[in-house]
Amino acid sequence: MLWENLREEEFSSAIKESKGLCILPIGCLEKHGQHLPVGTDVIHITEIAKRAAERETAVVFPTMYFGEKTGAGEFAGTVIFSAELRLQILRETCSEIHRNGFDKILLFDGHGGNQSMLSYFMRSTLYEKCGYSIFEYSLGSDFATPKKLMNEGYDFLTSEDRKILNSYTEQKKRFGHADFIETGWVYGVRPEAVRLDKVYAESNESTHRFDAFSEKRINTPFAWMANYPNSYEGDMHDGMNERIARAMVEYSVKKLAEVIAFLKRENISTEYRNEWEKKQKWWKSE
Repeated sequence: MLWENLREEEFSSAIKESKGLCILPIGCLEKHGQHLPVGTDVIHITEIAKRAAERETAVVFPTMYFGEKTGAGEFAGTVIFSAELRLQILRETCSEIHRNGFDKILLFDGHGGNQSMLSYFMRSTLYEKCGYSIFEYSLGSDFATPKKLMNEGYDFLTSEDRKILNSYTEQKKRFGHADFIETGWVYGVRPEAVRLDKVYAESNESTHRFDAFSEKRINTPFAWMANYPNSYEGDMHDGMNERIARAMVEYSVKKLAEVIAFLKRENISTEYRNEWEKKQKWWKSE
């Protein structure tokens, strides 16, 4: 169920059917090579959330576009918000979702760069009593890799499709950004937005400028941007087609539906949150 499509009188039944679970998809607007749109992380996650919620009933809040993209302002189409504003929007959005009757919120992340931000935000909700349980699940938590697709046994994949998928594993091709998988996700939900003829318009190879930092396990916000100045990393887009794209989307929809089903039936998180809140003596609000 899409939040924006519900009429006012339908919310009470929607909350009951979803067991109080609301999904908040979060993406960003950034360059993905020249073959994918800047809304890639919004496009695929929105449709995957919608389809998963149809399979396993949940309410899906309108997708958030304000992802962590402070490092890509040189590219047209990128939208950058301050860290303070992003956290404030998240805080108030979740508060409003809860005020409307939902006591479980799943942050469904479609952009790898959001993970630190969302982890920090979830911890920040412990600062004062919020009244809801919050979770995060990333589209990248269980990538729709060629090997996994082969194991699923999709009967609509042809023998040629399987050769393409198998070669990805055999040749140890790289995953990355705007790669084979991200291309498949978007191609599977909005094919008209993908330009497969522009896959090689720019290099997806590393400059290796910050490799020494990685070797020493030193983190810096500049490493990935310097190594991949075209905002593009990953191998083998050859052979992408509607069947492979369909399999990638179906795999990710299935995995999210499984997460939704688990969160709807579990009560450990609510029990522990209630226990933990009773023990807190330091909250700002108190």
